[in-house]
Amino acid sequence: MNALLERLGRFAGRHRWWVVGVWLVVLVGLTLTNRAVGGNFVNNYTVPGSQSANGLEALQRDFNSASGYSGQIVFHAEKGTVKDQANAVAKTMKNVGGLPHVIKATDPLSVPGTPAVSKDGTIAYGTVSWDVVPASLDTAYLDSLNSAVQPAESAGLVVDYGGNAGQIGQEPSDRRSETLGLVCALILLLIMFVSIVAALIPLVGAIFSVGTGLALVGLLAAGPQLPTTAPTVATLLGLGVAVDYGLFLVARHREQLDAGMGIGDSIGRTVATSGAAVVIAGSTVVIAILGLYVSGVPFVGAMGAAAAIVVAVTMLSALTLVPAFLAIARNRVRKRSERSKVLDAHDIERAHAAHEASAFARWGRLVSRQPWPWAIGSAALLLVLAIPLLSLRLGQLDPGTDPKSDSDRRAYDLISQGFGEGQNGPITVVLKLPKQSQDKTQKLLDNATSTLTKTSDVASVAPPSVNKAATVAVINVIPKSSPQAQRTTDLVDHLRDSVLPTLGATSTYLVGTTAGNVDFTQRIGERMIWLILAVVLLSFVLLTIAFRSIVISVKAAILNLLSVGAAYGVVVAVFQWGWGSQLLGIDQDLPIPAYVPMLMFAIVFGLSMDYEVFLLSRVREAWHQTGDAHRAVAIGIGSTARVITSAAAIMVVVFSSFVLNSNPAVKMLAVGMAVAVLIDASVVRMVLVPALMSILGAHAWWLPRWLDRVIPDLQLEGPIEPVPATEPESEPVAGAPRP
Repeated sequence: MNALLERLGRFAGRHRWWVVGVWLVVLVGLTLTNRAVGGNFVNNYTVPGSQSANGLEALQRDFNSASGYSGQIVFHAEKGTVKDQANAVAKTMKNVGGLPHVIKATDPLSVPGTPAVSKDGTIAYGTVSWDVVPASLDTAYLDSLNSAVQPAESAGLVVDYGGNAGQIGQEPSDRRSETLGLVCALILLLIMFVSIVAALIPLVGAIFSVGTGLALVGLLAAGPQLPTTAPTVATLLGLGVAVDYGLFLVARHREQLDAGMGIGDSIGRTVATSGAAVVIAGSTVVIAILGLYVSGVPFVGAMGAAAAIVVAVTMLSALTLVPAFLAIARNRVRKRSERSKVLDAHDIERAHAAHEASAFARWGRLVSRQPWPWAIGSAALLLVLAIPLLSLRLGQLDPGTDPKSDSDRRAYDLISQGFGEGQNGPITVVLKLPKQSQDKTQKLLDNATSTLTKTSDVASVAPPSVNKAATVAVINVIPKSSPQAQRTTDLVDHLRDSVLPTLGATSTYLVGTTAGNVDFTQRIGERMIWLILAVVLLSFVLLTIAFRSIVISVKAAILNLLSVGAAYGVVVAVFQWGWGSQLLGIDQDLPIPAYVPMLMFAIVFGLSMDYEVFLLSRVREAWHQTGDAHRAVAIGIGSTARVITSAAAIMVVVFSSFVLNSNPAVKMLAVGMAVAVLIDASVVRMVLVPALMSILGAHAWWLPRWLDRVIPDLQLEGPIEPVPATEPESEPVAGAPRP
């Protein structure tokens, strides 16, 4: 792989303008194609094979008018009552019922005594059912809906869209986050490189690669459904890794130029060494994210696929576009004061001496002199940060967590005010009726209604609706608590386990958004352990092949699990416990959406491997060249710590910029990932890794002899040079450098 990547780097350097031109054509072409035929993004939390999904299929097959995806048109009379404008409401609901994809639109004033009108008469809501997920409907459809409700608004009523209706035409924009993240990244790169050319190369490469990746994601959305947050997560991750990969390549190239290597040779060597680390690190990220398909939930798997596409494109960009930029920049990537100096021939020992004398290397030696206290202290800190994880409560967010400026949040608050919080999350009971007389069927339905009404935490039960064939009945149950409350989840479980089996129906289901969210959370909770095992195992295999050491692979897995656990703890403390959440625009304590920990694990575990690969590839390079384990750690940390710290700082500011997104789940991901990277680059890479490497010594590179003969040698650090004649610290171990 090393030789192949070196040829690729030299090719990109020689044909630099052609490479840039091809990338530009691909970016523009895919972007224009995506705008013309790209798909829409839809949040579909359906869990295949779950009770809620099976119940929805039964409704669509036997009782279509009661199926579909529901939402509310909420009317609020600031003066008088809604009934004072009955004609306007009736006209509005008729207009809505005539829109495409609408199955049914119910006028809240058409039935005397309807529960859809508040006691004081100032709030009412009409229920609307669509045959498609409303979030898939675009802004043009929202314009049509806005026109349809004009009669009510013209009559002086305030109209808002509740539930799924509030998701119509909502196209999230991350421009503010992207701009802020890139500006902060540019400032940090300028501080590090003291060269505008060197600073711009990672950023321009990131814009090319992330733009191309997002265009591919948009085209993919024309087929399978992708979540609305998929582009945001892909952008958040793509920008971070793209800038990081470009940074590592530019830093390695500058170091080699400063040591006297020619530009062409340096580009080839950079892609062969740091580029190989990019391949391993990026592949680990892609594999970890694709592991989200283990969840068995299309929503989560599709989100992972979108992010994996963007990361894969950033890898390709790092190996081709960045080398082309380096060739175009030539000597201008160096500091202005260094460009005119006459350089000596390449001298590895002199470079090592400089690294060993750096402040980071001195820190590494400080830790290595007393490794046990440092290792125990830093591990204890990570465990303390992870303590809130013990009280993690998984759940789904409802519109009540959205900004108050959003229509669905205003509708949610109005419904809560007029009817109670539970009205925002009705639970639909579906009964498949046995073949029997009409009287027996009516008795069954009366008994079911009575039983449901008497169930604890049920606020009200609507009269049953029966299809024409009298084979399926639907009963809406209103809980006392909000959709995201634990009491509501407990009610769903209680109805399924203890109440529905007693109703005498042939088969029973709970359907609707609330029941579907419970199924979604439970399925992900059940599959989380399998994701962890799959990602850890695959990463273990990749690192064992990359570094030819089982000890390194086990250490990396344990440390990354500690980083992820600490990040989880911070997310729980901030969002579930409310520690500082108001600073992020969150006005209440929230459950953690089930897919957030799963997505965080896959992404953070993969990103932790980035720094592991970049640091240890340099440590192993020095280990092969010196044969001295302690000196190799000092050289590795001295040569990479500044770059890794800068890369981590860039990733932290890029991730943190996404807290500006109004979606609480995106805020959680941004905070969790930023904290995880901060912990990984500081506590783990700067304390735990040098401490453990010092404790392990030469045994860190242990590999069973039989496995040493079987696995391929990728040589991330390039061709191994002969080891200087030095006294070994211990007996040789498998995987140690060979003369």
